[in-house]
Amino acid sequence: MQVTVRFLDVMRDRAGKRSMVIELPDGATYRDLLDHIAPEMESGLADWAWDAERGSFSRRMMVLRNSSVELRDGSTGLEDGDEIVVLVPLAGG
Repeated sequence: MQVTVRFLDVMRDRAGKRSMVIELPDGATYRDLLDHIAPEMESGLADWAWDAERGSFSRRMMVLRNSSVELRDGSTGLEDGDEIVVLVPLAGG
């Protein structure tokens, strides 16, 4: 199956790309995706964006599946065609 990871705003600049299309086996989970992209993320993202110890985007990041469901649980199943969006949440006042 194919999953697209998109980087928005400052994350696009940090990752050095707009998106990545990742091939994963059927039945893959969010953890499987993280394990697959970890080497590239560790070398390309600052520690405020990528938590190397957890092998995941840091808790400061917002990671959305199909623009609606926030991903945090590594056991969440993915489906062919899913779009994972990574961005820095902004707050204003």
